[in-house]
Amino acid sequence: MRRNITGTVTSALALSASMLAVPMALAADPAPLQLEEIIVTANRRAENLQSVPVSIAALSADALETKGVSSAAALSGMMPNVRVNSPFSETQPNFTIRGVGVANEFNPNAQSPIGVYFDEAYQGFRASHGAALYDLERIEVLKGPQGTLYGRNTTGGAINLITRRPELGEDKGYLTAGIGNYGRFTLTGAAEATLVEDELGARIAFTRLYRDGYIKNVTERYGATNRLVGTKDFDSDDSMAGRLSIRAKPNDTIDLTLRGYLSHNEPVGSTGVIKQLNPTGADITGRVLTGIGKREAAATNQGRFVSNARGLNLKADVNVGDVAISSVTGYDTGDLHQPFDFDGSPSAIGEWRPNAANFWSVGQDLHATYDADGFSLIGGAYVGSQKVKVSNNYQYVGFLSALAGPGQFNPGGNFFPPTQVPPTAIDAHQELSQAQETYAVYAEAVIDLTDTTRLTLGGRLTHEQVRLTDYSSFLRDSTGRPFLYTYASAGARILSGLPVLSPAPAEIKESVTKPTGRIVLSQDVGDQGMVYGSYSRGYRSGSFNGQSIVPVPNFVKPEEVDAFEAGYKGRFLDNALQVNAALFYNDYKGQQVQEIQNGVAFLRSLDGRMYGFELEATAFLSDDVRVQAALGYLNTRYKNGQFLAPGDAAATDPRGIALGGNAFPFAPEWTASLSPEMVLAQIGDGNLILNADIQYASRQYFDPFNDRQAMGPIRDGQKGYTLVDARLRYDADNFTIALWGKNLFNKYYYSYGLNIESFAFDFFTPGAPRTYGVEATIRF
Repeated sequence: MRRNITGTVTSALALSASMLAVPMALAADPAPLQLEEIIVTANRRAENLQSVPVSIAALSADALETKGVSSAAALSGMMPNVRVNSPFSETQPNFTIRGVGVANEFNPNAQSPIGVYFDEAYQGFRASHGAALYDLERIEVLKGPQGTLYGRNTTGGAINLITRRPELGEDKGYLTAGIGNYGRFTLTGAAEATLVEDELGARIAFTRLYRDGYIKNVTERYGATNRLVGTKDFDSDDSMAGRLSIRAKPNDTIDLTLRGYLSHNEPVGSTGVIKQLNPTGADITGRVLTGIGKREAAATNQGRFVSNARGLNLKADVNVGDVAISSVTGYDTGDLHQPFDFDGSPSAIGEWRPNAANFWSVGQDLHATYDADGFSLIGGAYVGSQKVKVSNNYQYVGFLSALAGPGQFNPGGNFFPPTQVPPTAIDAHQELSQAQETYAVYAEAVIDLTDTTRLTLGGRLTHEQVRLTDYSSFLRDSTGRPFLYTYASAGARILSGLPVLSPAPAEIKESVTKPTGRIVLSQDVGDQGMVYGSYSRGYRSGSFNGQSIVPVPNFVKPEEVDAFEAGYKGRFLDNALQVNAALFYNDYKGQQVQEIQNGVAFLRSLDGRMYGFELEATAFLSDDVRVQAALGYLNTRYKNGQFLAPGDAAATDPRGIALGGNAFPFAPEWTASLSPEMVLAQIGDGNLILNADIQYASRQYFDPFNDRQAMGPIRDGQKGYTLVDARLRYDADNFTIALWGKNLFNKYYYSYGLNIESFAFDFFTPGAPRTYGVEATIRF
C-alpha cells in the first residue's frame, strides 16, 4: 500500500511540475499573486519590514501555511545562514544564525545565544523552543546581535514568534486536518468570538500532531528488548498544545492582551545511528549488529523525550498623548525528561537513565516610545528571574559492571589499578540548581539628520547574577548502589554515610555587568530603496557546566559578539522586484562549547571570527508567477593559539588539539534556496497553486575539532546536500486542499553528529526522509 501511495503522490507532483511550462493563457482569469507588505516589531514598534535598517527575515501567516511550517525545525534552510539542529529530535531545537549557536553544547541549564521570544516575552528554557508552531501571525528572525532592545542571549540574533490575537470584529475560525506517510496525523484549529464589538474578544487555538518514527526499532531482531517503548520506532513525533488569548480594548488608548498556553511533547526519542570504528563493525563489547540498516537502531534504553511547557503572557499598550507605553509580562514553567541510549545497540555502553530538568521564569519589560517630527525615542527597563533544577543519571560502559561482578567499585578503571580492582561502569547521579537574576535599562533614539538620512543610537546596561546551589554528584558500584560523592555542596541533600571526595561551598556565585548597544546610519535611495551601516554588540549569559559528574561544575564567562554590517533594501519595477542584501563581519569572544573526554563532558569557551554576505530577492515574472531566491556565504574560523582535549591521541601539542583555522560547528560556507510559486488555473472561486522549495547547504562540521581529532566518519562532517519540497494546493474563499511532499528525492544526510570515539563509535542523527501527505482547511 505504501508503494502505491508513494507512486501516486510522486506522479501527481511531477505532473504539477510539468504544468509550469503551460502558457498562462490556459488559466481562466487567475487572481494575481502579490508582494506582501509585512509589518514587524523588530524595533519594539510596528514598522514596514523594508524600512527597518537591520537584517531581518519574516514569514507571514500565509507563508507559514504555504511552506507547511509546524515546528521550529522547519525553519532550517528557509533563510540564508540560518540552521536548526539537535540530537534530541524536535524536543530541543538548537538555532544557529551566521555561525552563532549552541555549537555542540547540550546543557539544559544553559541558554541559547539565539534569543527566542513568544509575543515579545523571552523564553529561556531551550526545551520550550520545541513547542509546536501554530496559529501564528508571523515569525521574525533578526540576524546579528540584538543587545539594545532585546538584551542578553542574542549574540547571534533573535526569533520572535507572534501569535494571532482577537481582532474584535466578526466571529471566525478555521480547522485544518491532515494525514501522511509514517502514520502522520495533524489537527489544528482556532476560533475567536467578539464578546463586545471593538472592545472585548477571545481566541482559542490548538494543535495535535502524531507521526511514527523515522528510525526503525530492530532491537528484537538482535535478541534484545527495549523496556521503555517496546517495538515502537525511534525519532517519532507526538505533541499537543493549546492557547487562549483574551483581548480587551476599552477605549482608543488602552489595548490589553492576555495569553495562556500549554504544550506537551512525548515523542520516542532519536537514538541516532552508530558508526563503529572497528573495521569488523564490532563495538567495544565485541557485539556485531550484522545487517543493520542506515535508518535502523537496536537501542534498549531509548525512551520518550517528554517535555512540558506552560505559561502566561500579558501585553499592555497605553497611549498617553505623544507617548506610547508598553508592558510585557511573562511567566513560564516547564520540565524535561530524556532517557537517551546513544550507542544504538543492546550493548550497555552509553545511556542517560534518564536526564531531567525543571524550569521556571518570570520577566517584566516596561518601555515607553515617544515619536515627534524627525525624532523618536524608546526607553525602558527589564527585570527577570529564572531557575533550572537538573537531575541527571548517566551510565557509561555499563557492561564493565556485569564483567566485574557484584559489589565492585572502580569506575572506568580510573580509581584503582585494574589488576587490583576490575573496572566498573561510570554510573553517576548528578544534581544542581542554577538561579539567574537579571536587571537592565535601555534606550534608543532615531534622529532624522535630513529628510533621507537617519541615525540610530542605542545602548543597554545589564547586570546579571548566576548562582549554583544544591549541587552534587555520586558514583554507584557495580551493583548499582551509591558508593561515594565526587563532590557535594554544603547544605545539598545527600545520602548519609557516603564519603565526599571534594566538599564544595554551599553556593558559587558569578556576577557580571555588561554594556551593549548599536549605532546605525541609514540613507534612503530613490523612492523605495535604503542603504545602511551598523555596529552592534551582544552577549550571552555565562553558565555552569550542567553535565559535570566528577569535578565541581566549572563556570564559563559570557560570550560577546562585536558585529559590523552594511546592507541594502530596495524595490524595483513597480514593486515587481524586491532585493535585500547584507555584508557582515563579527568578532566572537568566548563561544561556549562542549568537550567530551572519556565520556565526561566539560564546558569550554573559544574565540573566533566570521564574515559573509546574504542576498535575498523576490521577483514577479508575471501576475501569476513569483520566484524567491536567497544566497548566503559564511566564513567562520577559530583564532590561533587555542587548544582542547590535552592528552588526546590525536594531539601533537601537550596543550591538546590546535583549533586555529577550524570552522565553527553547524556553519556551512554556502547556503542557498529557490522557491518558485505559480497560479496554474482559476477553478470556480479559487486558484490552483503550485510552489516548491529547493534548499542547499555546503559541508558543515559537527564540533570545533573539524577533521583534527576523530578517526571515524564524523571527521568529514556532513558534505553538501540539496533538499526539494513541493506543495500543490487549491485555495478558495472558505477552504483549502493541499497535497505536499518534503525531501522528495529522499536524500539521506546527517543533521547532527557527536564524536564518542572514547567508546569507539561516532553518533549521527539522520535528517528526515521523504515525507508526503494531504491536508484540508475549512474557514468559517
